[in-house]
Amino acid sequence: MHQPHPSGGGSHAPPSAGIAGSRRGLRLSTLCLLSLLILPVSHAATAATLGEAVDAALTLAEQGQRADAQQAVGDAVRAKARGLLADNPALRVKLLSDQFTGDDGAYEVEAMVDLPLLLPGQRSARFALADATGAAADALCTRLRWEMAGVVRELVWEAALAEGRLRQAEAALAAAEALEATVAKREAAGELARLDLLLARQDTLARQSELAAARAEQTEAMAAYQALTGLAELPVPLAESPAALSGAGAADDPSDAHNAAGAAQLPAAIAGTHPLLASLRQGLARARAERGRVRADRSGTPLLSLGVKHARAARSAPEDDALQLEVSMPFGVRSASAPAMAEAEQGVTDQLAELQQARRELLRGIAAARAAVSGAQLQLAAARARVEVTEGALALARRAFDLGEGDLTALLRAQERAREARLDLALRQLAQGRAISRLNQALGVLPQ
Repeated sequence: MHQPHPSGGGSHAPPSAGIAGSRRGLRLSTLCLLSLLILPVSHAATAATLGEAVDAALTLAEQGQRADAQQAVGDAVRAKARGLLADNPALRVKLLSDQFTGDDGAYEVEAMVDLPLLLPGQRSARFALADATGAAADALCTRLRWEMAGVVRELVWEAALAEGRLRQAEAALAAAEALEATVAKREAAGELARLDLLLARQDTLARQSELAAARAEQTEAMAAYQALTGLAELPVPLAESPAALSGAGAADDPSDAHNAAGAAQLPAAIAGTHPLLASLRQGLARARAERGRVRADRSGTPLLSLGVKHARAARSAPEDDALQLEVSMPFGVRSASAPAMAEAEQGVTDQLAELQQARRELLRGIAAARAAVSGAQLQLAAARARVEVTEGALALARRAFDLGEGDLTALLRAQERAREARLDLALRQLAQGRAISRLNQALGVLPQ
């Protein structure tokens, strides 16, 4: 086991849109394959990097299916936009006969195929929707990796902290056993009382209990990590470099003044590349493209009907055959399309509200993560100073005990304080690494 070292849519022509859709599908497939399937699940002895651990967790969770499903929706919309029909064709058959009236042998048979046709504007709106859906699927794939990275990071540092407590508990037990052995020898030589040996033995038993608890905690933390990633080793390297992102923010969409005001508070690099914001922006673009499709469909679609007619006027009259062509042009009534249009507008509003809420939460999360990093640095400095003081006191107490000038109780007290200080220092070093990891997660940094 690794031991942590303390330290928007416009109009498109069908051919070009088809090529763009194919390229987008290829990019998404390549991205998902790289991010979800690059690392086989194994229990190899070689430790993976943090990025590989995230990929392994994604593979086990099969999260790539969500992006694939969304991409399939975009492909289906694009395939429909390439065709001529707005809806399914229909067959109409009409029969007229005077059999139950005059019975002169007159009849008329018509067979028509109704073809709902796509108007150019409707086709362009569908291509725009397909492009926006494909882009949203791309962004979702990256967002899923970022979300999984947050879960993996937390489990990694929980396991690292548990590992640090375990190592300190092992060291404390070794020190207690060494002291007990020394006391036993001096007690046997008559230099110390039996009570001193019992006190040393009591301290050893306490350290054994702490070690058992630390070992159970470490086993539980590693089991949680292994269940998520399928890996038996913590990532190497464990500590991450802090991301250095600063600068003025930029609006997600310059056409929205309130977007610009909100995004200006975020660093430009975050506002432009954060996986969560990028995914929500693409979701907003898709909602707007859906609104454009609904608006284009408000006037309805023309209906082209092709068919044949076979008729005769009487039994003795000749039969006539003819081809028929009909065109029906609908009248777009605003009230008929109002519900669909209102629902599309609500979709845009909901996506915009979700984007704004996510931006505010990111601001709070980044501020809290930065404060935690600063606090961890101060606590680490204080822990180092505490170790120096307690180690000095322990050295004096041990020297006095060896010379017979101090009692065992004072030595045990000094040893306990030094042990606590060393444990605190080790945990503070790990806590600083976890704070940096949480800051990187808040900033949207994807592990490599």
